[in-house]
Amino acid sequence: MIETPFNFTGSKYKLLNQLLPEFDYTKETFVDVFCGGGSVYTNVVDKYTQIEVNDVISDLIGIHIGLILGDDIIEKTKLLCPDKTNELDYSRLRDEYNAIPSSEKLWALMLSCTSNMMRFNQKFKFNQTFGKRSWNSNTEKKVEEFKNHIRSYSDKITFTSKSFYDLEIKTNTMYYLDPPYGRVKNIDGSIGKKQISEAGYNAFWKEDDDKKLYEFIHKINEVGSSFMVSGVLNHNGLTCWMLDKLINDGFNKKLLNFDYNKVSRVGDKDTIEIIIKNY
Repeated sequence: MIETPFNFTGSKYKLLNQLLPEFDYTKETFVDVFCGGGSVYTNVVDKYTQIEVNDVISDLIGIHIGLILGDDIIEKTKLLCPDKTNELDYSRLRDEYNAIPSSEKLWALMLSCTSNMMRFNQKFKFNQTFGKRSWNSNTEKKVEEFKNHIRSYSDKITFTSKSFYDLEIKTNTMYYLDPPYGRVKNIDGSIGKKQISEAGYNAFWKEDDDKKLYEFIHKINEVGSSFMVSGVLNHNGLTCWMLDKLINDGFNKKLLNFDYNKVSRVGDKDTIEIIIKNY
């Protein structure tokens, strides 16, 4: 399996051995609706005639595009990455990105920030702290493996940066959805205010987007295409409204095996991650 060079918080790379056997490979097109670091589309790119890759964060999509087109973004990002001991240069880079964003600046920040976690405030400004890390030999290795793999499939991949509800719903298509968001379920079954995810890019998720995503998934089902959605159903006593509702609608579900306590820094976590699909 190919690991993408993003060190992306929320990456599904460690779950690929459980996810890949579950996709519907009878469809012509694969759509990665919330691509993030791209681990999923990268590892099914040889299985479909067409691959469509989407994420609402345009500079993130720009990194994916740049890596397919050539080495220019690689060289620019290397030059931008601050030394892992230089917090001042990191702060300058963050200010520069927030003033004039670019894909190479975002990638340099992702490689240098705490936990490699993109975090934006409500004004969509990058605000993650310095992580005392930088471009290194491991990054170099992953970049080489990724570009050598993905460029051979460049003619079948298209990229978009849209909100999920602006994507066209097509027939004969496999949609994979891994939304890093989701509001909790209230006791009465309604959508709560709190988000079950602690992801730092929740600034991009609007209050009614859970309902829109639920409706989007049902539309996929109605046209006869396939969907698989992955996400955290339960976390520390909280339940994700949308996933719970899809289960109650009768779609197939399967528990994913992943020990979140091994990666947690704040003690034991009661976390259940699942996939839900309509085939």
